Amino acid sequence: MGDGAAFIGLPDNVLWQRALKYYAQHDFFMVHEACEVLWKRSDGQDAEFYQAFLQAAVSLYHYGNANFSGARQLARSAISRLADLPADYHGVNVKAYLNEYEALMNPVLLNASDLKPLDCRQAPPIQHM
Repeated sequence: MGDGAAFIGLPDNVLWQRALKYYAQHDFFMVHEACEVLWKRSDGQDAEFYQAFLQAAVSLYHYGNANFSGARQLARSAISRLADLPADYHGVNVKAYLNEYEALMNPVLLNASDLKPLDCRQAPPIQHM
């Protein structure tokens, strides 16, 4: 994907708000761009948080483009990272998101025979408090 150069000078809180806005607009490519910058300049649990949402967004992007293998691979990693985070982190209800995301991705994870590209409107919301 891209290098996120347009985001480099933005403070983390502004960049995260942009990522949330892109997610709400179902622009998963741009969520990736914003979260990648946040992830690369973070460490520890913050880095895990941003990488989890980066991977979730890219898995949804792949699911929407019928790249079920790519969606499955990234969903497994995103689910693992999300599960390791506190239930609430950076004002996000991580547990609620994980439950909805995992349910949505379950057919992909199970490699269901009747998979169809995701309608992006089905993506679970990121509940920001």
